[in-house]
Amino acid sequence: MKNIIRNISLVALVITSVSVHGFGKDRIKKLNWNGIDVTWLEDSRFPTYKVMVHFSDGALSDHPKRRGETDMMFKMLDNGTRRFSQKDISDNLEFYGTSWGADVSHESTVYHVSGLIKDLSPSMKKICHLFKDAYYPKNEITKYKRLLSNSARSVVKNHSAIASKAFRELSLKGSPYDYPVDGKVSDRARISSVHLKRKLNYFNTEVKKKIYISGPKEILNLESIIINDCGWSGENSKYERVVNYTPLKPLLSPKIYLVTVPKANQAQVRMGRFLNQGEYEESELNALASEFLGGGFTSKLMREIRVKRGLSYTVSSFAGGQRQYGRSVISTFTKTSTIDELLHVIKNVLLEVKDKGIEPSELARAQGALAGSSPFRFESSSAYLKQLMYFDDINKNYDELYKFSDIVRSYKEPAVREKLVSLYNWSNQVIVVVGPKSLKKDLEQFGKVTKVPYKEFF
Repeated sequence: MKNIIRNISLVALVITSVSVHGFGKDRIKKLNWNGIDVTWLEDSRFPTYKVMVHFSDGALSDHPKRRGETDMMFKMLDNGTRRFSQKDISDNLEFYGTSWGADVSHESTVYHVSGLIKDLSPSMKKICHLFKDAYYPKNEITKYKRLLSNSARSVVKNHSAIASKAFRELSLKGSPYDYPVDGKVSDRARISSVHLKRKLNYFNTEVKKKIYISGPKEILNLESIIINDCGWSGENSKYERVVNYTPLKPLLSPKIYLVTVPKANQAQVRMGRFLNQGEYEESELNALASEFLGGGFTSKLMREIRVKRGLSYTVSSFAGGQRQYGRSVISTFTKTSTIDELLHVIKNVLLEVKDKGIEPSELARAQGALAGSSPFRFESSSAYLKQLMYFDDINKNYDELYKFSDIVRSYKEPAVREKLVSLYNWSNQVIVVVGPKSLKKDLEQFGKVTKVPYKEFF
């Protein structure tokens, strides 16, 4: 048995080593296509490709009366051109096994395409055709708006989704990032095809672009397609969203919101806060603090909430940042009858860390779990490419990708404790609970409670 365990450990070590070194720095090439910075992650393991176009603007470019305009523009990009219908476009791209879509945030947008390398040319030429000639037919806009409205009405059954959406808006309240990137039902009524085409032209001609690609050498054929078919150039497209905002002041006591939904027998809980610039930049320390608190089955909150008391099936925590702001969040749920007990446990854990610190064995466990799992982030070239893009966005050196495990293991208890207190100080938390109106009395023992109907977030 010992030999079997030893062999399994050796295999795991080899796999980890391959995962770490499979995409070494020698595989990363920096190129320039018509004034556009391009990062190529050479990956010849499979006959596939991945393309990510990073636009340096996002939902903050929306007109105040047409929130969600950028998100709708990108999401409806494939809904028709002057030459092809939505069905024609979808059938053509799916024939080549292409995956495509956009992720819009407040500060930036990423359009991603992937497929088989042998079909790179027809697939990417079709994508470029969409960017150059998307028409946004009125009938498709009407159907899209109706679909979004129906989704908003049916979300009442998905309390987890309500909690995440409400928490984001409420925890970012007072910052430039509090309004949802996809807007709300009332916003979309004001958006027309004229607005969408104007927005597309803005992203094509004015917004700065960076391109990230992974695949074998054949992917370099994409250069001529980007220049000739997409018509993109870095010469004039230089706009990059930069936001100047007044930092949010820390709370003196928790701010508690009860987002009411009918007929709920569970209480969804989200708590955390907005992180100003200067509070989220130590990504390795943020990750370690969150791993200790709610990073897995052996984390502090998981053992206190699930293992010892059976209050919830799961609990997680996260803290991180984007280019100009960040967020911390604790996420869990419980029965409506145990919401007060759950919050007492979380409060006591946070206060215990603040007052008594972290046990050496608990810190070592968190460091081992985080450092050991880190190499597996690099197994996928897509995940690795996203890391490179993120590091570029926050001006961080790629070398820190390879030093992550060593950095995590180097932290001492005082630094981790201080970071935990900073990120998850009980008195500085925005607490959002989704559940029935009857929970208000249970929540009031923790502070003043503001009731908000769930529909206000859609």
